[in-house]
Amino acid sequence: MPHIWQSPSWPRFGYDPAHIEPELARAAEAVGEVTGLVHGLTPQEREEMLLRQIVQEAMASFGIEGVALDASEIEASVVASLRHRDRAAISRRSDAVAQLMLAARRADQPLDSAQILTWHRLLFTGMEVEDLGRWRRFEMEIVRSATAGPGDVLYKAPPPDRLEAEMAQFLDWVNADQGMPVAVKAALAHLWFESIHPLSDGNGRIGRALIEHVFARNRALPFSLSRQVERDKKAYYAALQAGRKEGTTGMIEATEFVLWFLRTLTRAAASARDEAGFILRRNQFFLRYGPVLNDRQSHALRLLFEQGPERLAVGLSAKSYRKITKTSPATATRDLRAMEEAGVVTRMDAGGRSTAYAIRF
Repeated sequence: MPHIWQSPSWPRFGYDPAHIEPELARAAEAVGEVTGLVHGLTPQEREEMLLRQIVQEAMASFGIEGVALDASEIEASVVASLRHRDRAAISRRSDAVAQLMLAARRADQPLDSAQILTWHRLLFTGMEVEDLGRWRRFEMEIVRSATAGPGDVLYKAPPPDRLEAEMAQFLDWVNADQGMPVAVKAALAHLWFESIHPLSDGNGRIGRALIEHVFARNRALPFSLSRQVERDKKAYYAALQAGRKEGTTGMIEATEFVLWFLRTLTRAAASARDEAGFILRRNQFFLRYGPVLNDRQSHALRLLFEQGPERLAVGLSAKSYRKITKTSPATATRDLRAMEEAGVVTRMDAGGRSTAYAIRF
């Protein structure tokens, strides 16, 4: 059986517009809703959202490949890169990853081979990788597992001698305006790049950075897509396989992958909408109750909000309040009762030593 890149249809990836239209509309509405919520935040809060998004995207994109990163190191490196932009020094791998994530979101110039190969070098900073910063020089097969046999080959990528021409054609397409919805173009760009598989390692992570880049050429995604992909990696890999089959109209039938991509985009937007809504409700909470809180109370509550809605749902006990504020039992009891009288918290059903207070959020 010939490989898909040996087909006369290659590399014309096509899709059924009527089939994807409902999912495209849902995705556009969901992304627009998140964009509107983010615009409603203060500049400081938008920066907070951006930082969280880039860290989440890095952690999840690496996580899809089974590579663990230190979230605190990535956050520190992203902050340094945002503050110093092109002057940020690379002293550890997290700095390089941060620069890669930010570079992918810059779309003021056409994307070229040199940029992608720079991303590859950043991705593997401090590591020994074959063909680092250049197109791979060996055959590439995608298999079911590391111990797979000959019958477990899922896909064989184009040979090394075709990669320069394949990537030149791909990049011409990325930089051109086909008049298609940006979400569809991002889906096809990722599928096409993964089908070429031009690098020795890191194709998935670079391919997901390409999604960020395609969106940034129009408007950067206001949330992490890879975090949603990581939640169902099996469906992601199945969609890649389903999206590169010979069609009946002289094109490679990519509809199944585009549908998966749009549905994933919608689910990712729903999670981001909840996060942005949480920040807005947090702001309203402190606008309303801030004037009646003393420094200890404000510090304790802000710490709970930083830990997210799951921690808030647990409530605040005298014990946890003392631990956070480093205060005496008597002061903790007095502070909690004052917040209860002011309507900031309400006493939960359990009493005695287990008495806890729900935040009026």
